[in-house]
Amino acid sequence: MRWLERASTMGNMHALFQLASMHYDGVGTLPNLTKGVEMLKEVAGTTDPVFQYLIPHAHYNLGMASFMGFGMKQSDEVAEHYWLLAGKEGDPDGSVAAQSQLGMFYTRRDTKDVKKAFYWHYFAAENGSLESKGALGVMYYRGIGCAPDKELAFKSLCEASEQGSLFAQGNLVVYYYESRLFTRAAHCAWSVAQTESLEEAAEKSGCLIEYIRRGVALGCFYYARCLYTGKGVQKNENEAHKYFAKAMATCSETSAELNQKLKNDEL
Repeated sequence: MRWLERASTMGNMHALFQLASMHYDGVGTLPNLTKGVEMLKEVAGTTDPVFQYLIPHAHYNLGMASFMGFGMKQSDEVAEHYWLLAGKEGDPDGSVAAQSQLGMFYTRRDTKDVKKAFYWHYFAAENGSLESKGALGVMYYRGIGCAPDKELAFKSLCEASEQGSLFAQGNLVVYYYESRLFTRAAHCAWSVAQTESLEEAAEKSGCLIEYIRRGVALGCFYYARCLYTGKGVQKNENEAHKYFAKAMATCSETSAELNQKLKNDEL
């Protein structure tokens, strides 16, 4: 840490960026969120051409600090401002994390704009975001912020699934089930439903745990539905109840939405 401090005083923004992260997260020192934020602002303001690549990452982290209200006042508007700077209009040199975050930000109830959500998830997916590739598949499938396109939906969901996205795998189950490909739906759902540790899955894939939670809940619920009705798998109501319960325990919000669909005869 002392080496980083010396290097940062000599204008090394990379060292300063690392120090900011250490102070913010309390790594090797006591947590100091305010100090971490101030250091990030200094990195974001650098004019040194050698360290321009750090600016989008600093802006992304400042956006997260503002969004969470950690180290600075909570503000959706300020968070959006920083993420837009970091996203660089979808440029690959921008922060892909910020691009994906903007896609999520514009699907929230209070900041909803589905066209903007599609725009940012599209570019984030193009730039390598596994999270956004799965989200893009759902948007194509449901026609959210774009015209419905089942072919592109299937392509995006398959690609993200193959790369380890449980969110995409869970939504691929939905695709198969609603396409009446029940054997494929049951097989895929069973595979997703075997996930035991969400934390380990997050660490392995690099995906957000909330997305993993939703994907696993989808897998559990649809596998339970297949077991209960005997579609694509041998009927077993006792086993079905176990997976219905696991879906609820994994993500109560997703499970509640699916139960409502059952009541409305939509599933």
